[in-house]
Amino acid sequence: MTHHDLAQRLISARRQHRAIASLPSDSLPPDAATAYAIQQAVITGLGGATGAWKIGARSPGGDASGAPIPASLAFTSPARVEFQSFFRVLIELEIAFRFAQPVAPRAQTYARDEVLALVGTVLPTIEIVDSRFAEWPNIAPLAQLADAQNNGALVTGHPVSYASLARSFDFVSPELELTFDDASLVPDAPGNPAGDPRELLVWFVNHCAAMGITIDPAWTITTGSYVGAHAIGKTGIVRGHIDGLGEVEVELV
Repeated sequence: MTHHDLAQRLISARRQHRAIASLPSDSLPPDAATAYAIQQAVITGLGGATGAWKIGARSPGGDASGAPIPASLAFTSPARVEFQSFFRVLIELEIAFRFAQPVAPRAQTYARDEVLALVGTVLPTIEIVDSRFAEWPNIAPLAQLADAQNNGALVTGHPVSYASLARSFDFVSPELELTFDDASLVPDAPGNPAGDPRELLVWFVNHCAAMGITIDPAWTITTGSYVGAHAIGKTGIVRGHIDGLGEVEVELV
């Protein structure tokens, strides 16, 4: 299997709702650059429209990664989404950003201050985590990266001006709540493994620049879970709240 074949299998898995049963070792992306190229090939194969991105890191200052989310899988809260449209459902509560204007590629690296000066709004999100691989999570990390870094869908709350929050909002340890059918899903020590998620935006802008991608201000860039990932095995209502940002809700039907 070639890497082009993997992109086609990922497209077919989404269109036919049929999980990829196995992944031969010779089809694994050899590096991150190939995995990112497969992401873009899948987006193109699904119609070419990006609606959002997910980015994250496992530790503050750690290596970041990301993936585009098809526009058809970016929903506005309150949303209703078919439970059976996913292979599995895991729920995360996150903070996301939108830029105030398009951010175009350039040869010079974007500095942190430049990136943050371009941020327009902040909003709460619920990410639905999914995978097109039947053997997930026992799948090579680069294959997961190629498969949109395990994104299933994204639900976005109401945007709030970044300028009004920048100095006062606690991006590291915000007060929050996440429930499924009114039962709390918040762990004892919530927190984003990347620390302050704004640092990821610097990586994101320069990642897109390196790939020749202009960032659309309509894109929502979600930046990793504060509560881990919670497996949901039935239909019901997921509600999230982040103090200072507001509510986000999705009903799985």
